[in-house]
Amino acid sequence: MKNSLRFLGKELREILRTYKIYTIPGIFLLFGFASPILTKLLPDLMENLAGEINIILPEMTWRDSYTQLFKNLTQIGILTVILTAMGTVAEERNRGVAHLILTKPVSRTGYILAKYIAHLLLVGVSAIAAFMATWVYTRILFTGTRFTPGLTATGLYILYAAVILAITVLASSLTRSAIAAGGLATAGLFVLGLLPLFSSGLSKYSPGALTGYINEVVAGTVPAELWGAAATAVLSAAALLALAALSFRRQEL
Repeated sequence: MKNSLRFLGKELREILRTYKIYTIPGIFLLFGFASPILTKLLPDLMENLAGEINIILPEMTWRDSYTQLFKNLTQIGILTVILTAMGTVAEERNRGVAHLILTKPVSRTGYILAKYIAHLLLVGVSAIAAFMATWVYTRILFTGTRFTPGLTATGLYILYAAVILAITVLASSLTRSAIAAGGLATAGLFVLGLLPLFSSGLSKYSPGALTGYINEVVAGTVPAELWGAAATAVLSAAALLALAALSFRRQEL
């Protein structure tokens, strides 16, 4: 346990020394600052682009600002997470670094978990920072801004990102190529997005349903099914990590 914690600390320090500390926080914060401004300017932008055509848009509110943030985070933000984490195991195996690390008293399961937890902390802190930036600017630009719906939606987003990150770590443990791992993880993201289309149960309780629940929470409703989807997401992430650890233990370094 002590060795695993030391290795987790090593992973966190490595993130602080590499491009990862700039990529995910930078992109997330960009969305955090830009989303309220774009939402506020959207009616004027549409009016200018429409020219002679009369386009009537409903008045933008703080909910629209939050919705814009999470739309960006669940699309471009998630792809950034995949691109950043896709080489986390594959590259170290390819360069022989994993073999050197595992000669020390660090188990392969501990190795996988440390990689995952370090990246999840990076994503979680970045998502919270992005929401705080959006909340501050939204309070300035819109009246009646509420904090709790946005914070709850941020928690759901982190849970969704945790599943995607687990898929990425699994993909990275299956191959020595970061590009191949990124392709597999992107395919997993695509499948996860399609699952809610196959049945009413999956549309309510699969991890992919969380993106819809994020919008509902921002809109002011908390469906009872949300907690089932959240539980499924936790179990899915745990199962994916178990598969990653099992696969990694059976492979030659």
